[in-house]
Amino acid sequence: MKKFSLQSITDFFVNHPLVNRTIEWSQNHSLPGFFKVPIYDVAVFLYHESKRYDLFTRANSIAFNYFLSLFPSLMAFFTLIPLFKRMFIQYLPEGENFDLYLRSEIQRIMPGVAGERLFSFVDDITNNPRFDLLSFGFILAVFFASNGMLALMQGFEKSYKKTFRQRGEFRKRLIAIVLTFQMGVLVIAAVILIILGEFLFNLLFGLVQLDQFTEITLQFLRWVAIIMLFYFGIAIIYRYGASTIKRFKIFSPGATLATILCILSSLVFSFYVNEFSTYNELYGSIGAIIVLMLWIQIISLILLVGFELNASIAINRDLKEEIEEEL
Repeated sequence: MKKFSLQSITDFFVNHPLVNRTIEWSQNHSLPGFFKVPIYDVAVFLYHESKRYDLFTRANSIAFNYFLSLFPSLMAFFTLIPLFKRMFIQYLPEGENFDLYLRSEIQRIMPGVAGERLFSFVDDITNNPRFDLLSFGFILAVFFASNGMLALMQGFEKSYKKTFRQRGEFRKRLIAIVLTFQMGVLVIAAVILIILGEFLFNLLFGLVQLDQFTEITLQFLRWVAIIMLFYFGIAIIYRYGASTIKRFKIFSPGATLATILCILSSLVFSFYVNEFSTYNELYGSIGAIIVLMLWIQIISLILLVGFELNASIAINRDLKEEIEEEL
């Protein structure tokens, strides 16, 4: 009986005619946004760069910094609720009984004593405005969130002087704060489209008689707008967060790949958590925190992968231009 080893299996695939034809094709073809750099060169460079700069270690650092910003951000968010609660009470779920609705939702996510304590904290803040707490939470949120963005920007740094340049610490912090606010605005806009958009569409469909095709088209356009918001958020981070001499274009292969992977990974991860995960049974209410940390780490890793794709294209482009100038 013929024995199979890992080396024999590897040799079979490496020497397979289909694999050889694919490699040969990729060495002679490029893709839109690759600046005529062959697909093979980009793929090989991306592989070696991923091994050289440990993506998982960088993703862990970024995820940790972003996770630290969640709690001050929530504190700042909850202290804003009293300012808008009376103005928009009729639009909130359950209207005047919003507090009861909020309590039931918290208990559903975090049952037991932990849920009761969280609701007491939220109820106290939302019904007793404290602007000093708002300012304190806002400062903490900006500081820790900009730390997360700063860690992401540091993950974008490379030593190729033809493509990348150095930035001062003050300039990096300033850019991180601006990008943090930009991301906050885009996330809020996306959340409004997801939550308030459903309410507005239901209101519109109740006032105006529309056929089914028009309703489906409007819903489709709403989700396209949400996806584009996330795309532009990622593209702007790549464009201004990376210290490149020639800035990445808004429409880039890395931003496209990162957006697609973010959507797919979020859907798959959500399905896994809902259907197969036992975090709640094992860890109780703290399971939600573990799930959130894992999701942030996955998104951080995807953002790094998208950047590495853009960087691989840019570095190979500049190397190609340098060789052509010397000839």
